[in-house]
Amino acid sequence: MVGQRLSGTERALAQCIARGCPPKEEIAASLAHAENQFLVGDYAASRQTLLKARSRNEKYAKDIPVDVANLIRASGRLASLNGLSDSSRTNSIDSLDVLKGGLDHSDPRVLMERLLVGDTFAKEHRYTAAEEVYATVAKQAGAAGLKQVEGLAMLRTAVLYTALASVDHAYDYQAGKAIRRIRDTTDPELAPFREATVTLERRVKAGDKVHDVEKAELAKVPAGERTNEAVLVYAAPIDLPDRSQSGSKVVAMTGDRVPQWADVTFMVRPDGTVQDIDVLRQSDNVRGAWLESVKTSLTKRLYRPLAMAADKPGLRRIERYSLIYDVTYAAGSRVQVRSSEPRVEMTDLTVETPTG
Repeated sequence: MVGQRLSGTERALAQCIARGCPPKEEIAASLAHAENQFLVGDYAASRQTLLKARSRNEKYAKDIPVDVANLIRASGRLASLNGLSDSSRTNSIDSLDVLKGGLDHSDPRVLMERLLVGDTFAKEHRYTAAEEVYATVAKQAGAAGLKQVEGLAMLRTAVLYTALASVDHAYDYQAGKAIRRIRDTTDPELAPFREATVTLERRVKAGDKVHDVEKAELAKVPAGERTNEAVLVYAAPIDLPDRSQSGSKVVAMTGDRVPQWADVTFMVRPDGTVQDIDVLRQSDNVRGAWLESVKTSLTKRLYRPLAMAADKPGLRRIERYSLIYDVTYAAGSRVQVRSSEPRVEMTDLTVETPTG
C-alpha cells in the first residue's frame, strides 16, 4: 500500500513539473512525495526532493511566503533527520526570513516561526540562545496584543528549564524563575498558562518521583475535565544504552550514515496510561537495544484521562523513532564524520480521527 502511494506521489510530482503547474501546486506535490519517501525510510531521497523543490520555488517567496516557508521548514526537518543539524538550524532561520519578508513582523505566523527557531537552539543544547528567542517573542507578542503567542513563548522557557531541572538540579533556579514569571501575570487570557505552571512546579518538587506524582494527580481529574484527544502530560526520557550494554555498537567510533528507524504503535488507555506497545515495522539496519529503551520510555508515558468508559480500549497512536548520528568534525581537523553518540528523534504518524 505504501509503495503504491509512493509511486502515485512520484508520478503526480513529475506530471506537475512537466506541465508547469503553479508554484503552490508544485510545493504541495513535492511535500506529499517527500513525506512518502520519509515514510518508507528513504530519508536522503526525501530531503533531495525538498531541496530540488526549494531551488525551483524559492524565487516565489514574496508572492507565496507561507507556502515557501513551509517548504523550507520541511527541508530543515529532513536535514535534522539526516543528521545535518547545522543545515536544520539555517533552514529554520531561512523559513523565518521568508515569512518576515512577506508578512508583517507582528503577524502571529512570524512569531510562531521564531519560536521554532528557539526550539532548534534548544535541541542543540544552546539553552541561553533558546531562552533569548523565547523572551523576544514574548515581548513582541505582548506588545502586539497576541496573548496566546506571548503565553506560549513564556511557557516554552518554563518547560525547557523544568525538563532540564528534572535531570540536573543546577537548573532549578532558572525553572523557578520562568515559572514565577508566568504565575505573576494577571491578564485573563494568560490564565491557562498560569494553570500550566502548577504542573511544572509540581514536577520540579517531585524530582525522581515525578512519574508517580503525576499519575496520582491525573487520577483525580474529574469526568467533566477529561478529553477526547490524546493529550500528553508526562514523557520519560529515552535512556540510550551504552556500548557495553547494547552489545551492538550503539556507540561506535563513528556512527551510521543511514538512520535506523522503527514505527511503534501503542494504545492510550482511558486512565491515560499506555499499553499494547508494538513495533509495526522497522528498517533493515535496526540493531541493538535502543528500541527497547524507546519501549521502556513509552510504558511510563502519561496522558490526560480520556472521556470514555474504563472498559474501552482507548486511542491508538503511531510514532516513528529514528536513531540518528549527527554529522560533526573529527577532533583537530575539518574532516566531517558522523558523531559516535546517537540521538533519537520522534515523528508523530498518528492520523487523527474525528470524535462523536
